Amino acid sequence: MRFNRRSTITSSLRARALSKLTQFSVNGQETELSKQKEDRYKAFEAIAHSLPISYAKDKSQVYSIPLTVNEWEIFVALGRSKPTDFDQAQKLLHDVIETYFLESPRQVFSDVLMTKFKSQDLRNPHELFTFTLTSLIITLCTKFPSLAEHCNTLFDKYISLVLQLFSQDASAIFSLLGFMNSFIHNNTSIELNTHVWSQLSYIFNSTEFIEQLENVLTFSQSLTNDYIVQYYATNNELSLALFLKILGQFNLSVCTAIVSDTIANKKTSKDTRIKNKQGKFVEYLLDSIVEMYKEDQARELNAAESTQTSQQSSIADVARSKPEIFQNIIVGKRDQLIELCKFTLNMFPVVDAADVSNETKIAFLFEAKTYFLEILSVIPLIQAPGDELFAQFVEVVTDFLNKYIMVAVTPPCLVKNIVAVASLLNYFTEDVSLPLLRLFPLLVALPHISTSTVEEISQYFTKGLLPLNEDSIVNTIYSINNLLTGNSAATHLSMLKRRQLTMPTVSLRPRERTVTSDSFPETHIMNDTALPRSFSQLELQTNASGSAVVSNPRSHINSTLIFENCVTATTIIAANYNDPSITALTIAILTQKVTTISKALDKIIISALTKISRYTSPNEFTILLKFYRTVYLRYSKEGKKDLIKDITDARIKISTSLYLKKYRSKPYYMQLHDLLESIIACGEVDKLEHHRSHSEISIVAEEIGHYLAPLAALLPKPGSPRFDLSTDETTTNMFRNIWFNMAIHGFHHGSDLVKKHYSNLLTISHNTPPLASDFPANNKEMSLEMNGILRRGSSSANIKEQKQAISEFMNVKSVQPRTTSDTKVMFLAATVLLEKLRAEAGECSQVVSYFSDPSVVSSSLEKSLEHINFYVIRKYTKFVQAGTSRIYNSQSVVNQLNEMLLSLAHRDSYLQNVAFNSCDVYIRNLPSSLCHHDSLFTLLDLMTALFDSVMDCETNRFEPRYEFELKHSQKKILLPDTVSWRQGTLSRLNKAAKEWVNLVLNKSNQDIKILLQSYISNMETYDHFTSVEFGVSFAIEMAGSITSVDKELSKLNYSTSEKPNTIAEFIYQHSWRSKYLVTKAMVSSEEEMLVEINKYVDLINNLIAEGDSISNKNINEFLDLSAALVILGKNLAGSLIHNLVKLPFKIFTPEAIKTAINVWLTIIKERPDIAHILLVEVGYYWMRSIDDGLGLFSGKHNLLPEEFQMMEYKPYNKIAINRDSRIAMRSLQPHRYIIKFFISHFQGTLYQSEALLKLFTTWITQATDNLENASLHPFARLIRNELLNFAALVLAVNNREKTKYVTKLSHSITNGALSWYIQPVSWPFGSNDMKVKTDLSVASELYAALNRLSNILMHNCGSEFKLLLAFLNNDINHIKTWLNFLSEMENDNSAGFTSELVDTAFKKHPQLAANILTRSGGEKFTNDVIQKVSSKPLACIKVSDTLPLFLSGMNSTINSNDIHNILYWSPVSPLKSINLFLPKWNKNNCILQYAVLSLESHNVNVTFFYVPQIVQCLRYDATGYVEKLILDTASIDMLFSHQIIWNMLANCYKGDEALEEDEIKPTLDRVRERMVSRFSGYQKEFYEKEFGFFDEVTGISGKLKPYIKKSKAEKKIKIDEEMAKIKVEEGVYLPSNPDGVLVDIDRKSGKPLQSHAKAPFMATFKIRKEEIDSNTGEKQTVEKWQSAIFKVGDDCRQDVLALQLISMFRTIWSSIGLDVYVFPYRVTATLPGCGIIDVLPNSISRDMLGREAVNGLFEYFVTKFGNENTIEYQNARNNFVKSLAGYSVISYLLQFKDRHNGNIMYDDQGHCLHIDFGFIFDIVPGGVKFEAVPFKLTKEMVRVMGGSPTTSAYRDFEELCIKAYLAARPHMEAILECVEPMLGSGLPCFKGNKTMKNLRTRFQPQKTEHEAALYMKNLIRKSFESFFTKGYDEFQRLTNGIPY
Repeated sequence: MRFNRRSTITSSLRARALSKLTQFSVNGQETELSKQKEDRYKAFEAIAHSLPISYAKDKSQVYSIPLTVNEWEIFVALGRSKPTDFDQAQKLLHDVIETYFLESPRQVFSDVLMTKFKSQDLRNPHELFTFTLTSLIITLCTKFPSLAEHCNTLFDKYISLVLQLFSQDASAIFSLLGFMNSFIHNNTSIELNTHVWSQLSYIFNSTEFIEQLENVLTFSQSLTNDYIVQYYATNNELSLALFLKILGQFNLSVCTAIVSDTIANKKTSKDTRIKNKQGKFVEYLLDSIVEMYKEDQARELNAAESTQTSQQSSIADVARSKPEIFQNIIVGKRDQLIELCKFTLNMFPVVDAADVSNETKIAFLFEAKTYFLEILSVIPLIQAPGDELFAQFVEVVTDFLNKYIMVAVTPPCLVKNIVAVASLLNYFTEDVSLPLLRLFPLLVALPHISTSTVEEISQYFTKGLLPLNEDSIVNTIYSINNLLTGNSAATHLSMLKRRQLTMPTVSLRPRERTVTSDSFPETHIMNDTALPRSFSQLELQTNASGSAVVSNPRSHINSTLIFENCVTATTIIAANYNDPSITALTIAILTQKVTTISKALDKIIISALTKISRYTSPNEFTILLKFYRTVYLRYSKEGKKDLIKDITDARIKISTSLYLKKYRSKPYYMQLHDLLESIIACGEVDKLEHHRSHSEISIVAEEIGHYLAPLAALLPKPGSPRFDLSTDETTTNMFRNIWFNMAIHGFHHGSDLVKKHYSNLLTISHNTPPLASDFPANNKEMSLEMNGILRRGSSSANIKEQKQAISEFMNVKSVQPRTTSDTKVMFLAATVLLEKLRAEAGECSQVVSYFSDPSVVSSSLEKSLEHINFYVIRKYTKFVQAGTSRIYNSQSVVNQLNEMLLSLAHRDSYLQNVAFNSCDVYIRNLPSSLCHHDSLFTLLDLMTALFDSVMDCETNRFEPRYEFELKHSQKKILLPDTVSWRQGTLSRLNKAAKEWVNLVLNKSNQDIKILLQSYISNMETYDHFTSVEFGVSFAIEMAGSITSVDKELSKLNYSTSEKPNTIAEFIYQHSWRSKYLVTKAMVSSEEEMLVEINKYVDLINNLIAEGDSISNKNINEFLDLSAALVILGKNLAGSLIHNLVKLPFKIFTPEAIKTAINVWLTIIKERPDIAHILLVEVGYYWMRSIDDGLGLFSGKHNLLPEEFQMMEYKPYNKIAINRDSRIAMRSLQPHRYIIKFFISHFQGTLYQSEALLKLFTTWITQATDNLENASLHPFARLIRNELLNFAALVLAVNNREKTKYVTKLSHSITNGALSWYIQPVSWPFGSNDMKVKTDLSVASELYAALNRLSNILMHNCGSEFKLLLAFLNNDINHIKTWLNFLSEMENDNSAGFTSELVDTAFKKHPQLAANILTRSGGEKFTNDVIQKVSSKPLACIKVSDTLPLFLSGMNSTINSNDIHNILYWSPVSPLKSINLFLPKWNKNNCILQYAVLSLESHNVNVTFFYVPQIVQCLRYDATGYVEKLILDTASIDMLFSHQIIWNMLANCYKGDEALEEDEIKPTLDRVRERMVSRFSGYQKEFYEKEFGFFDEVTGISGKLKPYIKKSKAEKKIKIDEEMAKIKVEEGVYLPSNPDGVLVDIDRKSGKPLQSHAKAPFMATFKIRKEEIDSNTGEKQTVEKWQSAIFKVGDDCRQDVLALQLISMFRTIWSSIGLDVYVFPYRVTATLPGCGIIDVLPNSISRDMLGREAVNGLFEYFVTKFGNENTIEYQNARNNFVKSLAGYSVISYLLQFKDRHNGNIMYDDQGHCLHIDFGFIFDIVPGGVKFEAVPFKLTKEMVRVMGGSPTTSAYRDFEELCIKAYLAARPHMEAILECVEPMLGSGLPCFKGNKTMKNLRTRFQPQKTEHEAALYMKNLIRKSFESFFTKGYDEFQRLTNGIPY
């Protein structure tokens, strides 16, 4: 008898139609038209007129007109309506509802309607009628609150009428029931609810009303009709008990509505409405209190921790010390709630006095008490514990605990509420805490309590435990578990009876009566005679003792149920309390009970622990796993199969829970690894490869089977994404080993074992990685033969069966007993089993990856696996064709093909062949697999990626890109660096793809063409700067091919070799598609488009103003919309074009300009009438960009000459070089695009008009005139030459048209072109050979174009034009040499230059003349230039390169009066300035003054690098200029002063032992003393702090001297002892790292180094410094550990010089982006024979590799980086080549000796690094010339590069060596200038001028570039495995024990 029950009365066709009509009449829209509203009003009028009220003469008597079935249906329809229009709602209320509602208690119904209600077992019509009308009124008021006041008046009238009628007319009672129920079911309006409650509470508070109502319900004759009987039959007997129950529901509804709008609104984590169901309100309050309590607890504890209080409050104290936290939640509703609670308390006596003469009434009264108790649970939120209302509430709860909770007749709902309310009270008072704690264990053990009830009350109970101390929880758990004994059921009952519920005095004060179940008959036998008449009488039926001892009339207790309840309660408490210690305790207690009491309890605990598993920490979960393993082993030994099954089921539940709730969490992996390890552990043997009995094999197989279901439950099912193990080595190996173990123990396809566990094995196979692959790369088991699982012995029967299974599936006799070991048989058997199952699970692509495992080939299994692969693929395709399972859907089929397609690009040739064959078989069997977006796009993207990789070999010769991303799927593929492999793979894939696509074209011609069309149209995925998309080109070619489907065309006979195609149709379709898309985009009006465009304009302007980046999407949207409007519209073209040009120029990025040019060209072709406007606009902003110095016309990215740059002690940073070069290219690129646009348009409009020619001439002249200020970056050469080519074209047309601009343009072109040669000659930048070739091509085109215009240019420019041609020709030859350095040029570098041109160059600009000398080589024009510089020095003072020429001619031609001109000369490089202090020049004060001025003009950070050279100049400082320079610089830079001091100290004595004083010592002492004396207070403090700290560190060496003869361990202890004493002062630094501050020391890092008579040691320090991020170029503060060696008794000055020179080479090569690598680490000489050396990070010496038993360098690379075909190895090899090349060239030029294996390091990236430069230039170890080779190049080094001089890596090495040498030669003078000041230092490496001469000779300055290249190639040949190299290595092995 539900209120929402549908009946035939309201479900007839007419009723449904009427319902729709009613809905239409009242449910309007706010925005509807007046006509629609009028129609609705008419419909409403029609409905209203069909009711009696429309024709009743006296509306006050309308109730007397019987309602018919039809009229009833109208009211039902109205009740379901939801009016949206206020007027309509008001009309409905006033005209219809109001009258009927007020008279509903006495409404008359027709007999037919009454009969229908009775026949369908419905409620009384009066009840339903009132319910329907009241509900509609509530709906109206909720929607329109302004009606509430009127509705309240209606309710008052209604209640008044009911009070008049209920004693006379039964219909009023039914109506009242409907009225109250309507508010219970519709509590959306608080105002209405509270108003009605105030009326009803007043009535029910009246004793008179209650008595009268009970009399009417009990004795009234009007209630003896059929409806009463009907209600009674459905357990809804009309009685006071029923009204009290409904009153309780209504009160709870009101309370819920009030609280919903207060507490819930303050808690955003919960819904704002509380479910209006029994128990939900108190549950909500409890949850809310718990949540707020936890938040407050966290705040309190954090506050306590922050103030570090000595005594922290307990959790309970924290909660109860802040009661206002909970009591202040509800604000503004307190009074209402207090009244509601007081009324509820008044109702308890009424309930107690009510009649309980039958079960129905008792049930109603219990429900009433449940509702009333639940309402009272709000009291703690509105009253403090000391308040009267709160005390009454505590009394009620205590009373309920005492009377009802242990009684069998008490319904579960009341038990739950009592526990919930008592738990809630724990947060506010302790009055009920102890009774609840004592009762709960007994309650759980009651035999009549169901397990579901225990689950709920345990959750409530646990929430109430939070504010109590932990002892309470522990005691409760122990109490519950003490009931788990082995005693009989009688013992259980006895324990319960003996347990007295002794409540605390405070709790028992109100009532001391208790109830036992003995005095209460069981519910199912209750009847009127057995029951007392009232609850008050019921309460008197207690035992005499006054204690609530529970008994039961049953003859026995179900001990299993008690076990289950106790265990359930324990586990739920532990799970919900969520405290590791409680969880651990619970697990410990329960697991101890297992196997000690009964099998039943064992089963329950095994199952129950699964519930707690999800809440355990990893530690507790480990205990659980151990428990399950332990009991499994025990039950297995005892043969208890049912318990074993219980364990399996439990683990399945745990797995399922972890998979659903904690997928990939730590416990998930613990469970996974435990199951895998358990399977692997099955059948462990002591002796490998030993025969075992078949019975043993079968037993182990059964054991394995128990773990399969839990494992499968833990994994994704077939058809869903599989478990990703791509980076998990451990789990991968485990999965492999379980399949090996299964094969060992009899699992094979078709066996009973597999059939039994088929579904589980299917899931496991779906998630298992291939049993062999290249992952993990560092797999130590190099062969499958070494796998410990595969080597476990098996039975003869199993081996035979496995061999048979393999042979059957492979259809070949690949497994021969005599040739194939059992290990291989088992591997193949496991593979067949797994892959066949995997095919049945919907996958067939995994076998291909087996071939990537080297052990497969080494074990000779590749052929066998190939057969398995094709078998699996064919089997899978048959499954697909059969279409028997959902897992073989189209997407799955495509996914398999995708996996195989990706393998086509695998680096392993065998695997690649298998992949091609696999794809071929797959596609031929399932052609539709390629007719899908995913697979076809993957194939096309793969072709594009391979083409890009080939291009990459051209654009990044020595820095190959290994990773490529497929554009649609975003899948990444790794490709080898070999260009031949990339080209070969692309060619093969292109051929295969044609066959496959043609195959599909013949099957699904139109479908695949649509896909090809879609691929081409999907342009947003393409890079706008990629001119070639190979996949697109292939798609167009295939789409146009003629196939057999084209019936007529395929039969054509071709008379020519050119075959026709259908590309025209395809392009038409593509064009139609494009036009359709454009048309679809153009549905908006011009005005709407203009608004959108303006939004983009504002957005872009704002982003530009704020300096933010602008996305390509915004640019494209703006350009596309604007272009569309210009093309389609006829208005506003001018302003649109203005922004179309202006904004891209303002953005000025390559993307913006290139996209804009495409749009401009479209507009020019589509709207020729406005083309000139757009062109002029472009020209205007072109000139603006030139004037603003943008792009090409900006010198922002010009490179400083190498000698002027700051030298750095850092590793070669190609990332930063590439970053800066990208920035430079992006800056230049926009102008290149515009130049191309101009060229294209100029050529296309060549004969249109003179005005157009004039415009282009103006624009090009503006550009060429400004080339003097344009970029000189190496990348600018290409764009400059393209601009000049365009200028030459414009000049030719002007000459043809004989315009007046010819002369001016001729001069502009010549001057602009010559401006490039103002800078020194430079090699092409970077390793992009394609770009260099383009550069050469454009330069050659320019040379040819200028020659074609030679007559014009010679006429106008004369010798300047000839000079230009000479420079340009020289530039072309220079680029050709770089591209092909072994090919001799037709003309040498000096060809084209003459003395006449030198004179012209000098007149034009002295720098040009100076550059002719560097370009021509030799001394041919040197004297000419010297003479010109000497004769006109003032013309040269702005050209620093002419100063050496000026000084060279000083003794011969320069007048002594002219020497003062040097003071006005531009500063030269720091090294040139320093060299002016040497004896050759130090007699002239003007020169010395210039040298000082020049040095001081440089940043001190640049000069800092040359401290050793500056100090050596003090030897010749007779005039004091150097001393003054040092003192002045030291005064402004403390770090400089410190470095000078250390260097001066290091130069005071000669030799390692520092026994001989250097003659410069007095000078150095004087300068040092003067410097220190001039320090300010802060400077002096800093100096003393720094030097004191460093002395303290280096002093450790002195303290080690007594330990020299002792062991390393003893030395280590001493070092650690001294390191612990060192205090790190703020601001101190290591001398080798002056750019950072020292922040910490690793006190245990001290390490003594090997030395016979000295005490060097190594230590590690943490340094904080600012560095430039290599990727972003932004400054960042980093902290890193740096190890340093503190040398004693070794002169480090020579190392300092060597590393200075290495740093210079680093800068030289960086300036041209050469792909070499060097690492000039830091060394600082600090005292005579002492210094500090930075340790190369992450490096190991070749010597140490030998000591670690690594056979060779190649073996080390393979061990560390993987096999030769791995990307890691290739990357490391590439790094090795680049570093070896760099150090080889330096080793030759600087003559590094002592290159034994202890002085060559290898870092973790594969770089080869050199250290220890004690023997350089002209000194050799021991004076014995063992190393008479240019540099060290051993056979093992060549082996790493491929093994012979013919490999690509070796050729790269040769090329890099030659290019590095060629790049260094122009900087010979700078290298010499760095060495020359050091000649007087007394370093043993110098032999006077001989050293300088030999060094100069090694640069071979007299040779041409081609000759120099051949010279270096010959040096490489000489070095390769030289006899001397081998001899020196052997010498070192014999003398020093250094292996090689």
